[in-house]
Amino acid sequence: MKMKKIIAPTMAQAIEKVKQELGGDAVIFHTKKVTKGRFFNLFKRESVEVLAANDTDTDFSLKDLPKNAEKKHSGFSETAADRVGLPFRKVTSKVDRIFSGPEYLDSLRVRLLNQGLDEGHVDSLIKTMVKKWYQSDESMDDLELERSLKALLVQRLNPVRFQNQSSNERFTMFIGPTGVGKTTTIAKIAGREILEGGKRIAFITTDTFRIAAINQLKMYADILNVPIEVAYSQKDLHDLVLKYAEYDHVFIDTAGRNFQDERYVQDIGELIRDDPQIDLRLVLAATAKYADLNSLVHSFQRLSANQLIITKLDETTTYGAVVSTLLHFPEKRVLYITDGQEVPDDLRIPNVNELINLMLGDKNDE
Repeated sequence: MKMKKIIAPTMAQAIEKVKQELGGDAVIFHTKKVTKGRFFNLFKRESVEVLAANDTDTDFSLKDLPKNAEKKHSGFSETAADRVGLPFRKVTSKVDRIFSGPEYLDSLRVRLLNQGLDEGHVDSLIKTMVKKWYQSDESMDDLELERSLKALLVQRLNPVRFQNQSSNERFTMFIGPTGVGKTTTIAKIAGREILEGGKRIAFITTDTFRIAAINQLKMYADILNVPIEVAYSQKDLHDLVLKYAEYDHVFIDTAGRNFQDERYVQDIGELIRDDPQIDLRLVLAATAKYADLNSLVHSFQRLSANQLIITKLDETTTYGAVVSTLLHFPEKRVLYITDGQEVPDDLRIPNVNELINLMLGDKNDE
């Protein structure tokens, strides 16, 4: 699709010029009066400015305009404005999937889609960018367009809180599917709290399905010199919460399960039923598809799992699925991101600019 700005003395001439340059299937998106002058703005004359595009994937084109519309109206009467506005109103419902403007915006759109950003979010972003470009009188260069896109993403991610844990969160349970790195993440956070804050830490695991899981957490407990307990039931967990009530932080590991299974969510809810002081931290892998991340976050909405940890950023080169998830669930709080297996080094407090730069492939502007 090609978009072009047409300036002509009258609306009839503007429409005729659009037809000549973009064809009879052209779609008009915007019209306005402009005043142009020569010789230091002397001898100003009023003209008509039209923003149009030659897109065939719409329900309306200039062919649909009455043939006498151009003949009857030479200026900007209300009737003429209404008639010209008709195609704009007709295509409003479809404008989300129409992209144009400078060629670089098409390039940015492809980059976002290749990064796995949800198409709906891409459509909305590019639509806004086209408007910005047009409002700038087409003066924005490629660098300005990319900076403007980054600023727009920062603005839309603004409701998401990027921060680490609050000091009053004493009991925290780590939940999520198999293989996302829950146990290793617990060790990283615990190591950071001990080395930097001198905190008293304890581990509890409810993962009694895999002996290896208990052994892995026990290994980290031995290295960090912290107590570890196994909870085989909801009552066991409740008793252990009472036992370690004086500790600064108690980290609770859980079994990785198929989050598509409704029973998994129910089991977690049952475990914490008598202990509302337990905060849930949902661990997401950056390697997952957006549909899966979206489904997982949605599944735990009923349990108020509003704290997220994003792992495995080093195992992917596409970050759109994570960004899409945060755009879809702006009420969430991102506590940490991880990008390696080193304990406790490969753990850091997230930064919205870093995430956007990763997605846009600009690692020098973090």
